Amino acid sequence: MLVRRPAGRFVRRLARPIARILGVPTQAQLKATEDRAEARIHDLEDQVLQLVGCQTRLASDITTLVTRLTDLGTLHQVAPLSRWLDHVQLDDHPLISVITPTYERVGVLPRAIFSVIGQRYPHWELLVVDDGGVEDSHRVVEAFADDRIHWMRVEHAGVCAARNAGLRAARGSIVAYLDDDNVMDPGWLQAVAWAFQHRPDVDVLYGAFVIDDLLRVNGDGSGALPELFLHPWNRDALQRGNLADISAIAHRAGLPGAEFDPSLREMGDWDLLLSLTRETEPLVLPAVACYYTTTAQRRLSGGPTYAADRARVTARAESRL
Repeated sequence: MLVRRPAGRFVRRLARPIARILGVPTQAQLKATEDRAEARIHDLEDQVLQLVGCQTRLASDITTLVTRLTDLGTLHQVAPLSRWLDHVQLDDHPLISVITPTYERVGVLPRAIFSVIGQRYPHWELLVVDDGGVEDSHRVVEAFADDRIHWMRVEHAGVCAARNAGLRAARGSIVAYLDDDNVMDPGWLQAVAWAFQHRPDVDVLYGAFVIDDLLRVNGDGSGALPELFLHPWNRDALQRGNLADISAIAHRAGLPGAEFDPSLREMGDWDLLLSLTRETEPLVLPAVACYYTTTAQRRLSGGPTYAADRARVTARAESRL
């Protein structure tokens, strides 16, 4: 033992210089190298995550761009068709029933009625359905003294039930809609009559609509400029959300599924379009149907039943697949 101890100490004393000469790293150096490697790995992991995030955003931007370009391609057709319709001669002049439900909005109702009276196409009837309101909408209708305008009052049951009452009373072979706070474009009924004459195979169509302030619609304030919308037909997209406002939808009378779910406070137009296009595709008509306003009181969009109504429409849409 007395001989081995000095030898052991001697070896240990020589180990470090020899390691330096031979370039063998020390334990401390190995630990430092390991720490640097781990840090580098973490940096690379962060860079990979950033690249994945960039790729995801890029894919989303590309999808948005493709959708926007498709929308622009459709919107590009609006002006030429509108000019064409100014000169078209119709072979037939079917009666078009326009259904306008109203509830406590006598202040804006005349504007909607004026927009129907101002149609270039004269063969229409307007059914104003008062959804059990207190305000005197009958007096508003009578003031126009136009026998094409009919008024009825139903027990208060919501906008969809009021539209159903209008559907039951309608006499036209074509049905169009106009909410009391919106304005119909002067050429819309002419476009609808021409489209159904030009395409006898089509039973349902929807057109473009202008929203006065998209910021106000989304609850993000106000101040946006009016914007034109005409969404291309896509069944998968319709399953996820609405493609047309009710005032931009028209269909032939008496179709199966041409009825509103009275339990819905809002999204009745989405539910109707899903029902009408279950087995057939609509015609996307590149003509302005209406001007959608967001300033009226008691607006239904985004109300307290939004989530429940959306869930109901979505569930029914899935059951139709």
